[in-house]
Order: sequence, then structure tokens, then C-alpha cells
Amino acid sequence: MQSIRLRGFCGPRLRRTVECVTSSFAGIPTPRTPLSEDQVLVTGDIADDWVFRTSHLDAHAREPVNVQYRTTRVREVHQVRGVPLHEVLAKVTLRTSEGSKMDRLSFVVVASSADGYRVLLSWAEVDPEFGACSAMLATRYNGRQLTRPTLVTPQDGRASRYVRDVARLEITRFGI
Repeated sequence: MQSIRLRGFCGPRLRRTVECVTSSFAGIPTPRTPLSEDQVLVTGDIADDWVFRTSHLDAHAREPVNVQYRTTRVREVHQVRGVPLHEVLAKVTLRTSEGSKMDRLSFVVVASSADGYRVLLSWAEVDPEFGACSAMLATRYNGRQLTRPTLVTPQDGRASRYVRDVARLEITRFGI
């Protein structure tokens, strides 16, 4: 079993979720490599796995936004352009349980980089009907087009949940 550090959730109530999630989070398999270096695999407890290209995502990108965060040394400001994560996730069909009230709220999204760095977001914090976390998949960073998107969480004061070179989005259910 590997050790996993989770940091920086959108709100204090989600910190309680970490204790419930950590045991099932360790069971997520190591990310497999997408078909090419500009593709991202979306997989997990969804009806069908699918792959998208960064260029396709970039074609649907919003106007640039400025993000600021603090590192251990300095405060940084960057301009990013991309697509809100909730819009990408709206294209998947979750494998929900019939008759369960608000079953989609028991899902989490794990964004994994090509080098294995992983960050967890709850479905509820990303869903605009609930947390409305402004997470986005940035396709351009300071005007430069990226090979793979970067997960950006503009509302965070630190960049710990930014995932560069996102290769995989895994949507999985956790038990309570």
C-alpha cells in the first residue's frame, strides 16, 4: 500500500472527507499511459472510458483569467485559459445506484499527471449546483499552449492542487 498526502481542499468540511477517502483512494490503480502525449484518459466508475485531445479542449476554452497563489518563496500571478472541469465532467455518465438519493455526491475525481502526481476533488465541490469550485483544465498558461492540460484551482491560495501535464481523470466512488 502506498502512502498518499492530500492537501488543500476548497472548504473545511471537505477535510473530514479525507479520512473516509484515504483508504479507498490508495486502491486506485497507477495511471496507464494515454494513447499519445496530447491526450487525456477519462475513466473509472463511468459508463464509458473516453480520451480527449488538448487541442479539442483548447478549441472550447474560455477567456483568459488571472490566477494568483503563494509558493514557499513568492506570490505568483499567471494568466490561464481553459475549460471549467465541471463542463468536461458533464460529458460522462456516472455509474450511480438506482434509488440512492444524490448518489453522485459519493464520487471523487482524481487528476493524475504523467509523472504520477495526484490530486483529489470531490464531485460535490466541482458540481456547480453544490460547491461550484472554479477548477479548470487550462490549455494555455501565460499564452503558451500546453501539450496536456494543467488542472488549476484558482480559488486556492496555494498551487498544491495544480496538476501539470494531466494524463488521466479517474472518477471513482468512495464508501461512507
